[in-house]
Amino acid sequence: MHPMLIDRKLMVTLTAFAALAGAIYLLFRILEPFLPAIGWASVLAIVTYPVYLRLRGLLGGRDGLASAVMTLAVFAVIVVPVVALVALLLQELLQAEQLLRSATAEGKLASIDAVLAHPTVKDWVERLSEMAAAAGIDLRERSLAAARAVIGLLLGGLTSTAANLFGFLFQLFLVLVVLFFVYRDGPAAERTFWSGVRVGEGTRETLRETVAGMVSAVAVGVVVTAAVQGILAGVAFWFTGLPSPVLFGALTIVSAFIPVVGTALVWLPAVAYLLLTGHTTQGVILAVWSVLVVGGVDNVLRPMLMTGRTGLPLPLMMMGALGGLIAFGLFGLVLGPLLIALLLVLLERYRAQLSAPPAEAP
Repeated sequence: MHPMLIDRKLMVTLTAFAALAGAIYLLFRILEPFLPAIGWASVLAIVTYPVYLRLRGLLGGRDGLASAVMTLAVFAVIVVPVVALVALLLQELLQAEQLLRSATAEGKLASIDAVLAHPTVKDWVERLSEMAAAAGIDLRERSLAAARAVIGLLLGGLTSTAANLFGFLFQLFLVLVVLFFVYRDGPAAERTFWSGVRVGEGTRETLRETVAGMVSAVAVGVVVTAAVQGILAGVAFWFTGLPSPVLFGALTIVSAFIPVVGTALVWLPAVAYLLLTGHTTQGVILAVWSVLVVGGVDNVLRPMLMTGRTGLPLPLMMMGALGGLIAFGLFGLVLGPLLIALLLVLLERYRAQLSAPPAEAP
């Protein structure tokens, strides 16, 4: 074959691959704003798909009607409580912002003054003030300046959080729209996708089961456990008289994904504040409740929901969830453990192929 003809075929092939790569990139840029909604809709569909199949059977196999009814059911069971929680959270964020603005204007907070007046803290403050005065430093002025800077950062964070809540509600609406089409057209899309994965039938089936099992385990185990911990912590904050229980409950949900320290990042300072302000009984109740009940949920409910549903050890799954959260945002909670599980399955299949005896020659 003539070398020029080979070069021409190679050029045509490279041009086709470049055009395909460019089209995939443009498609990604078009769908990028909707990828979180598509991801969460897929997670909800995988978790609730057995219920959807049963409902579709009751409705005579009509996919469109079953998808619409199932989407409305998800809206009533999940979205309505979440929207109500977001409304309460937004209200408490606004109250916290007003409190911080008044503190900035007055230059002090009554609750902080009560803490500084505690006998345990007061002695240390007086000693530090004497040492600072000997060095020519106005400790009170420096402290007020630092407090104003911290309050300014908190105000900025609260403002951005309030703005993100509206974005969250919009994404929630997109999730419901996408969820209907995932229910209706998801099985056909799944068959098309797996038919293009060029691996053995056994490996393909293992990968499919890994995806379904891992998504269900993370959604039910990690997310539900964190939500239960946040609700229990919020109830404890409300019972002990702490301000903004919904806000601190939401912070508890976020901190539940952090290994080792977890929810202690939220309830431990709250306990210290109650003890230092003289509310000893409330502080002891909050500490006992947080250790036994909130911590007990993490130690009992999460392993119970996740053990046996995946092939991953719980610490590795939590590391994947945390790493995914840092790398990909909220959806990384599911994507991180899923990628680790798929990689381990592929490595195990590759190891099995290497250790298999060679086939005999005919």
